[in-house]
Amino acid sequence: MKTNYPIRKVAAIAALLLATVLPSALNAQSTEIGSDARAEIEKLNKSIETAITKKAMGDIAAMYNEEATILTPGGKKLHGSKEIGAYWYAMSGCKDFKSEITELGGNGKLIYQLGKWTMTIEKDGKLVTYSTDVVLVWKRESNYEYKIQLSSFNNSVAVSEREILPNSAEAK
Repeated sequence: MKTNYPIRKVAAIAALLLATVLPSALNAQSTEIGSDARAEIEKLNKSIETAITKKAMGDIAAMYNEEATILTPGGKKLHGSKEIGAYWYAMSGCKDFKSEITELGGNGKLIYQLGKWTMTIEKDGKLVTYSTDVVLVWKRESNYEYKIQLSSFNNSVAVSEREILPNSAEAK
């Protein structure tokens, strides 16, 4: 015996399925992060600013996970705790530091951050201000803390002249 379903019933069932399944499928592809994760990343950025102000460079190095990588201006790659620690200790001459987040996205386990860092460093007895674009990838660890997996920044033009940040590929 052949069963005929009225088109309205089929359309209603299809609409119900789409209304329940489609939103969760779209959320799986979303790069929007929750407000808790956003607040945590903003707090971590403030911690970087505070650590630089206090010359606590080890605190910044500890924000990177064991397998982290820094891509410095000019393309030099620093990998692992020892190299990352040395990089940040070389930055201990930084007099002022500001972090600006322009975009955050991801899925909660991995969060990408686009932004700008502005720092003032004393060089040859004068203060030089750098502004650099930054990309950070934060990874949520098994203890639910976010650690930096990857950071990359460029070296833009200083206020009065072109300068090279420590540990860049162009630095001696």
